[in-house]
Amino acid sequence: MYKIIKNVIESRDYKLEDILYKIDKMYIEDRITETEKTELDSLAREYAKVENSYSIQRQLENIFTRLEALENKEEVEGPADQEEYEQFAQPTGAHDSYQIGDKIIFKDKKYICKMDNCVWSPETYPSAWEEIAETKEESEEV
Repeated sequence: MYKIIKNVIESRDYKLEDILYKIDKMYIEDRITETEKTELDSLAREYAKVENSYSIQRQLENIFTRLEALENKEEVEGPADQEEYEQFAQPTGAHDSYQIGDKIIFKDKKYICKMDNCVWSPETYPSAWEEIAETKEESEEV
């Protein structure tokens, strides 16, 4: 199993969040050793392509949308006009970690981050997140 995962990493054609999940799963299932897990985690982070990052992809899409609007001399929406809650994207390090007050959607539920430099999902580290209950108006919109 170790060689298969290492080959995928060396191909550099993977999403970091996905490959780290698979490495953890293989380790938990006792299919790779702790040493192999540590090596694979390190390689996956080193070989990850920026364009395969969920967070970077979302930022690029926003930039291209705004650029196109500017070229067409349309009114450009600012960050305040965008949806308040964004889909959770697994941070790859401190540079894209969540901060206090960041709002996300994770498994169809809304959360607000309660700690700085949070790199965990609400499922992995629940005490770092506060679940926000939907109001009646929000649930009717869906």
